[in-house]
Amino acid sequence: MMQQKVSIHIPAFNAERTIEECINSLFHQTIPFDEIIVVNDFSSDKTLEILKKYKTIKIINNKMNMGLSYSRNQAIKNSRNEIIASIDADVILEDQWLEKMLFYLNKDGISMCGGKLEEKLINNKFNLWRAKYYSQNWGNQDKLNPNFLFGCNTLQKKSIWQEIGGYDENFKTNGEDIDYSNKIKNLNKGNLFYSANAKCFHLQNDNLESLSNRVWRYHAFGYKIKEPSVKRLIKLSIKQFKFMINRTLLNLIKFNLNNIYISAFIFIKFIELEYKYFKKK
Repeated sequence: MMQQKVSIHIPAFNAERTIEECINSLFHQTIPFDEIIVVNDFSSDKTLEILKKYKTIKIINNKMNMGLSYSRNQAIKNSRNEIIASIDADVILEDQWLEKMLFYLNKDGISMCGGKLEEKLINNKFNLWRAKYYSQNWGNQDKLNPNFLFGCNTLQKKSIWQEIGGYDENFKTNGEDIDYSNKIKNLNKGNLFYSANAKCFHLQNDNLESLSNRVWRYHAFGYKIKEPSVKRLIKLSIKQFKFMINRTLLNLIKFNLNNIYISAFIFIKFIELEYKYFKKK
């Protein structure tokens, strides 16, 4: 059987801290990638300088910061293969990631696969909190048709992307994966598959401020595009308050003061960020 050719793309914005380790992990796959594409989304750090060290990768430079969905569409549009993988710029792959993902994508009825992302830097209490409440995986068991596939590591067929019409470019920072997964389901042309054995690792290293921003972006833009309003501000604030209370009660039982403090800070910061967004718009 002829080895399948796979393209992989990485959207990258100010990724100088992780992009080199991310790319290096691609060269150790048991099944090699035929094409590596990195979309530099108008980075202002040393991302592009690092990318230029790699002579075999294709670099696409956005002329302004266009966001995650636009970068994904540009990469897939300019890819040369029918099978397209994707990882985020702060993700590294286990050596058998592609081999395991291809096994499932080649099964009848599967249009897109996602693997299991685990946090690598869990000595950091903020990363540990994120791993507990905002993990980017569906657990230790394979799953057919999960709610959605996390965009941080996927494998799909280009023909499906073409039929859907690409990623919705209104999703600039996150949420494109939920929207895209729903479109695949609505097509009724194939299933989603989550592989717990296809592992990769998250290099993101948050502090309290960056974690708060991450949680706000997830809830503010992760499901659907809604214009800011008083109604949205109140609705999201109530939702976050409930999250905080539930987490606080559970952590009181375990006497985990760190998680109580982090949850309270994130709740306050969430309201502040949502209010600033409302005023700006």
